[in-house]
Amino acid sequence: MIYRSVVGKLWMTIIVLVALVLAVFSLFLNQRIEKTYYIDQEKSLRQFAEEVQQGLAQSDQNHSYFLEHVLKVSRLFHVYIAVLNRQGTVKPLPNSNANQLTIQWKDILKPSDFQKVLRGETLSWIGNASIREPTDQNFSLSKHDVILVATPYRVQNRIEGVILLYQVQAELSSFDIKRWIFYSACIGILLTTVFAFFLSTRITQPLLQMKEAAEKMTRGQFSTRVPVRIHERDEIADLSMAFNRMASQLEESIRLLSQEKEQLASILRSMSDGVITLDAEGKVTLTNPPADRLLQLFQKDDKEKGLLPEPLDQFYRQVVNDHKEQIGDISIQGYTFAVVMAPLYERNQVRGVVAVTRDVTEERRLDKLRKDFVANVSHELRTPLAMLQGYSEALIDDIADSPEARREIAEVINEESQRMGRLVRELLDLARMESGHIHLNRNPISLDRFLKRVLRKFQSISAEQEITLLREIEKDLPEVYWDEDKIEQVLTNLIDNAIRHTPAGGKVEVTVRTVSEQIHLAVKDTGSGIPEEDLPFVFERFYKADKARTRGQSGGTGLGLSIAKHLVTAHHGQIQVTSQLGKGTTFTILLPIGAPTSEE
Repeated sequence: MIYRSVVGKLWMTIIVLVALVLAVFSLFLNQRIEKTYYIDQEKSLRQFAEEVQQGLAQSDQNHSYFLEHVLKVSRLFHVYIAVLNRQGTVKPLPNSNANQLTIQWKDILKPSDFQKVLRGETLSWIGNASIREPTDQNFSLSKHDVILVATPYRVQNRIEGVILLYQVQAELSSFDIKRWIFYSACIGILLTTVFAFFLSTRITQPLLQMKEAAEKMTRGQFSTRVPVRIHERDEIADLSMAFNRMASQLEESIRLLSQEKEQLASILRSMSDGVITLDAEGKVTLTNPPADRLLQLFQKDDKEKGLLPEPLDQFYRQVVNDHKEQIGDISIQGYTFAVVMAPLYERNQVRGVVAVTRDVTEERRLDKLRKDFVANVSHELRTPLAMLQGYSEALIDDIADSPEARREIAEVINEESQRMGRLVRELLDLARMESGHIHLNRNPISLDRFLKRVLRKFQSISAEQEITLLREIEKDLPEVYWDEDKIEQVLTNLIDNAIRHTPAGGKVEVTVRTVSEQIHLAVKDTGSGIPEEDLPFVFERFYKADKARTRGQSGGTGLGLSIAKHLVTAHHGQIQVTSQLGKGTTFTILLPIGAPTSEE
């Protein structure tokens, strides 16, 4: 709405001020003109009255003829004449139809004033009196402002009455002057309106341009500038230039902030550590890809997105409450993350928290492997070394007094030394495999004959332990290109583990079939099973899922599954495990059928 805009307010202010000034000036001018003109008219009438007196004095014998000429002259100047006798009665004038307006002189001329005129004074008045005007049917009385001059009517130097000379305001030329003053004021107001609109538009146009530029900047168009009229260097031009300087500095600041933001985003994206920023309410405000992967492990559905996981929430509360950095580990789904969480301050108040997370699963695993390796090697070597030391001391001290006893001691020493040698060989084989030095001697193999030979080795062992050994082998299996010794070592290890960890009365089943150009081998037992948290680590060296198993129960070195995985991987295959506590374990091997390429 225009009256709410700067243009409207400025326009209305100028119009009101100019109209008020013109009105006051017109009133003042009217008063001055009216007063001056009435005084001039009064003087003119008094002068006219004196000339009438002089004329009457010079024409003592022909007053009627003189008055007739006076009436003719008075009509030219809109002057009316009335002659009163000493009693105040109007005397008829010659050719009275020439001037038919009759004033009610008593409205102005008081009896005392009338007597003064009869005594020879000439008096004048400006006032309001009733005028009798002729109409179509009769006469009508109406009030008018009049200028009246009363002068004595002398006949032969004797005052016979009073001559009244008067003019009606409506017939005076001052009325036209007032009308032209009014017209001039109206024209002045109209021109002022046009000028005020033009002036206000000129003043407010740069302001409107600055308003539009500011609105564009709020929409992100920081390159917007306000046009500056250099040839009209004034305050508004200075304001426009200051606005443009502000816009340039703001654009430069936004550009620098954007660059810093992009750099920070690039740094966060390239970091291997996860970064999570939280606000004062604990809501996630910023993350990078590693942090997103961490949060996805905790978020089970879309409803939980944006919420802080419980382990991190505990760190967050400690940081907010203590205003101190917190360091610790969290674990989920077999992964371990190291967390460093520190407060973010704003005016000595915590406005949020930044958390840096690192996937230390491999470090923790390697550390555990190192500890387990030392413990297992120490355990595996300690027993045979102790037995070697003990039996060798028995031989030295001649405790065995018969050849049979000495032979028995020698057999134990031989078995333990072979066991130590087997452990060392497996360690060397595993070291070579982990370094990538595995040589495969691929040859065509009849899979049906190969499987029957491997399973035949375990028939007697399973029968002794009252375990049923089952096999389900698909007919017409294709010929494969494997390293027969290496795959036999894998199957032997898996079947031996299954038999050793299956109680009497249980079953071990070997299944072989073709699946999508691959051979699917599965070894399934009904043993004690493996805990879920141990499944990711069963292929690590020296790792034993059942912590309660003793050396005598398992009889293994803890390296078999690790060696099996390396051998299967060397054949471009895969080995997987599924297990449930109390229900058994299934190891699955997927091996390609085709012959190796020339490069292989």
